[in-house]
Amino acid sequence: MPPRLAALLLATVAAAHAQPAAPGWRLSLASDRHVDALALNRLGDDEAARALDPRAGRNLGYLFDELRLERGGGDGTRLALLARQRAIAIASEGALDLARQVETGGTPGRDRDWRVDLDHLGFAGAGLELGTRDLTLAPGMTLALSAQALALQRLSARQIDGHAGWRQTEDRYQAELRSLQIDDRLDFPFRQPMAARGWALLLGGRLALRDGAWDGALRWQDAGWLRWRGLPQQQAQLSTDQAGLDADGFVSYRPLIEGRNRQPSWRHTIAPVSTLEIGWRGEGIGRLQAGLVWLPGWGVLPRLGWQGQAGGWGLSAQWRPHERRIGIGIERGGWSLQLGSDLRGGERRSMLLQVGGPLPSL
Repeated sequence: MPPRLAALLLATVAAAHAQPAAPGWRLSLASDRHVDALALNRLGDDEAARALDPRAGRNLGYLFDELRLERGGGDGTRLALLARQRAIAIASEGALDLARQVETGGTPGRDRDWRVDLDHLGFAGAGLELGTRDLTLAPGMTLALSAQALALQRLSARQIDGHAGWRQTEDRYQAELRSLQIDDRLDFPFRQPMAARGWALLLGGRLALRDGAWDGALRWQDAGWLRWRGLPQQQAQLSTDQAGLDADGFVSYRPLIEGRNRQPSWRHTIAPVSTLEIGWRGEGIGRLQAGLVWLPGWGVLPRLGWQGQAGGWGLSAQWRPHERRIGIGIERGGWSLQLGSDLRGGERRSMLLQVGGPLPSL
């Protein structure tokens, strides 16, 4: 984050203590981004494949951005207007290494084999969220639920699996790859008109329990369905050694790439992003917390944190081991600010920005 922007946000939070805000509407902005194999400032760059630096094994990338305007009702409900985008991508080291090799050109110089796996889903839209405030189920136990209805302006999904190799003695690549691409911007011959937008219904909630110094919470979000009528889809298969017999028994080499274009009504069910957190509060220590975040298709991401008070300010810190990211937060007068970045030298691959607070009365 640019230093001037960070200073402006800090000043805004500090000034909020002296500006009484009416209860009602609250504005918040959140951006949580991470890519294992690429600097964030290279996302969308035409030369990004040349800069790929994958980790061993699986590689993760995600993006969660949201702008929210929310108001609590007197009947215990919450209403929010929001615009958001989300993407999760999981790729094998081999897929990213092969992409870099093909983009940079030349030859590997020795025999190579790549296991290729890629799974990506991203969408962007705007809409409404209706939720409840904490409902008491039992002493110390509360439950809150929410539902989002979004009009989707953007949707992209890609799946690739198979294997590829380079044979130095033959001076050629070998590949057996299968691909599925689903994208509202995908174009092909004889493409038919599609719906101007898609739709999403996404459910969330939070179950919390507190017992003395201990507390715990289970949160889930984005459990639901995506739908888009007439969404372009392209299936393809690449094979460098594909041959068969024709009706007369002679060897017949089939096309190197076989594919199919379709535009069905696309429906997809997505599993929730879930967080399990346990905290303990000690006198003079503050609250220590440990959590696990489950991402669909990836698995568990751990995190550790601390919350406390100093001079009327709420303070927090968090460490995310996989992302190698440290974050800090401050809160006062109903306003909050969180900033996070990875500790890697050079270009940043992980960042967090969250800022929010009540709007003044008009």
